[in-house]
Amino acid sequence: MRVVVFTTWYPDAGAPSTAPFNLSHAQAIATGHDVRVIHVRLGGAGAILSEEFGGVPVTRIPLSPRRPWGYFELIRHTVAALRHADILHTMAFTSAAVAAPIQAFARTPWVHTEHWSGMAEPATVSRAWKAFSWLRYVLKLPDAVTAVSGPQAEQLRRFSRRGAVSVVPNVVSVNGTLAQRRGTGPGAVKLVGVGGLIERKRPGLAVAALRILRAGGLDASLTWVGDGPLREALATQNEDLRGHLRMTGKVTPDQVRAELSEADVFLLPTAHETFCMAAAEAVATGVPAVVTDLPAVRDFLTEENSVLVSDATAAGYAAAVRTALEKFAQVPAAAIAGTIAGRFSPQLIAEQFTAVYARVRRPRQ
Repeated sequence: MRVVVFTTWYPDAGAPSTAPFNLSHAQAIATGHDVRVIHVRLGGAGAILSEEFGGVPVTRIPLSPRRPWGYFELIRHTVAALRHADILHTMAFTSAAVAAPIQAFARTPWVHTEHWSGMAEPATVSRAWKAFSWLRYVLKLPDAVTAVSGPQAEQLRRFSRRGAVSVVPNVVSVNGTLAQRRGTGPGAVKLVGVGGLIERKRPGLAVAALRILRAGGLDASLTWVGDGPLREALATQNEDLRGHLRMTGKVTPDQVRAELSEADVFLLPTAHETFCMAAAEAVATGVPAVVTDLPAVRDFLTEENSVLVSDATAAGYAAAVRTALEKFAQVPAAAIAGTIAGRFSPQLIAEQFTAVYARVRRPRQ
């Protein structure tokens, strides 16, 4: 089938860590379909750019309130692409909102994939989103909506057509490189967390847990892979941890995997997730995960590969790290990785999307 992926959230050379899950989905779909991506660069400027990124053709179109006429260019390119398409596949909520007026005329079978945790709890995002959260009902327009986990699917059913929502998980990258963990032997213990330095990920709790571990005699360090508005404050408030606390800033997906391969324990005190790609990739690398006990992560985090934390305090996460170090000390990285192997492969995800595409096209044929 010919698939147009339409998204406002997509990586490029300048921001390779943006929405890697959308790129992975597009790449998976492209293994069995003719895929073209339209990346709407919200707030962007400059010329329209066509290129290949990650092996998939992409047209990047800037759209800014300062240049409202740019929407007509977007309409022109999108309508032309949809004229020969079998499926419109939007990814990320804002993509559905931007595409809706165009789709009203194109009438292409429409699938939407949602990853954003802010769909469920607008108040955790901003006051503005809470005020405009009624826009979530735009998800009643697509013929099918896919969530990345069972709990997220339950949330999305509130805003979608009856029977439209199904689960197609994220692709979890497995590059064959397993972590060389130290277990409980001598030497420093390396903790790695991955995510934005934002309130919802609670990096401050991870740092506080690091302090407790070090005060208790464990030679531990924390590498936080990611960037965000809390970075400066965390660096200023924790200068005494210099040498034991490192924040990488934005990095590429390959660099994320490289950091995970050097970890002894993955630590993420996150408050909300729709899937938690970072935890899944850590486990796929053979690293045990210490993560908040959230419904979405129970799809793949089990006693065989993780310690889930219900006591969401610094002491609770510190205790869980010690438990993980002891529990998995003699468990090979390959055994941990084996608990997730194959469940989220590109081939399996592509098959699931193909089934969704066939379902939405059937009534129109």
